[in-house]
Amino acid sequence: MIRVETITDKTIWDSIAANSSPSTILQSWDWGEFQLAYGRKIWRLGVYDNDTLVGVALTQLIPTRLRTHLYVSNGPVIERSKIKTYLPQLLGYLKALAIQEKVHFVRIDPMYTEDEQTLSELKVMGLKVSKTFTQSENKWLLDVTATEEELLMNMRKSTRYEVKRAEKEGVKVYWSDKKEDYDKFEKLFLITAKRQDFIPHPLEYYRKQFEVLSKGGVFRAYVAQKDGQTLATALISFYGDTASYLHAASLSNSEVNKYNAPPALVWQAIKDTKSMGMKYFDFWGIALTDDPKHPWAGFTRFKKGFGGFLHKVIRAHDIPISSRYALIAILDATREVWGIWYYKLLKLFKK
Repeated sequence: MIRVETITDKTIWDSIAANSSPSTILQSWDWGEFQLAYGRKIWRLGVYDNDTLVGVALTQLIPTRLRTHLYVSNGPVIERSKIKTYLPQLLGYLKALAIQEKVHFVRIDPMYTEDEQTLSELKVMGLKVSKTFTQSENKWLLDVTATEEELLMNMRKSTRYEVKRAEKEGVKVYWSDKKEDYDKFEKLFLITAKRQDFIPHPLEYYRKQFEVLSKGGVFRAYVAQKDGQTLATALISFYGDTASYLHAASLSNSEVNKYNAPPALVWQAIKDTKSMGMKYFDFWGIALTDDPKHPWAGFTRFKKGFGGFLHKVIRAHDIPISSRYALIAILDATREVWGIWYYKLLKLFKK
């Protein structure tokens, strides 16, 4: 008999979530703790085949005025070959929960490789392809099981030069789980957001994320310094077989750029990932084009410079619950148009 039950034991949860590959921090037990600390309602759902746990789904309630929904970020974690057997029971449970919580839809975005068979099977289950992505669909992964020498040789020549140049310039990189080092990240992050003209999450989001996940031993602040001056920082998770490059910030001017602190920081994190016996370093999202005019061109080139491969996963899928979903889908589909003006208004009101 297949059934869905709440899981209350971290070890039981991690027996599935931490053993998926590539692993995702967004389905970890500690990510659930972070969501709770951030004030969100969660459910840790397990799918059982008789007495055997076969899948997990960390589910969050995402409340907004227009589109309150249940969200299973980078999940559920169910073996791809078993979704026809186990996913329908979970979807039925989530739909009933969504009706109980009076949300507009349920969204899932499992880490399945994009292919026609997967899309077809999800469609048969009544899921609709979301009109927009929520997590990165075009992931750039680096297999760190090669030797350090091989990893260096597989880098772009210019990236390898930058890593070695940073070492010669005396750039020092360390990791920390202390608040004072998180504060270094936050200071540079605000500078970076202003320079790159994007609106981040509220700062409390990053603070709680670091506070909870670092306490759980799955999160680190990386700091790159030259002569005591902080030049680059990043928040990186380590879970299962994968480290994830989640948030990064740096100073940028002609004086500090010559030290190549960001490549040095990432290289140290890659070496740490390898030394911990993990398999992948997940750079998160990239653009699928090398067009230098693309808004993601800079960080796409930076990430691809370390070598690696594209891991393209399926787009998020939804279970519509309320009649408002049709309007939500239209707004999602036209986000690139109206989002520009919404973004400008947000910036105006933040001044």
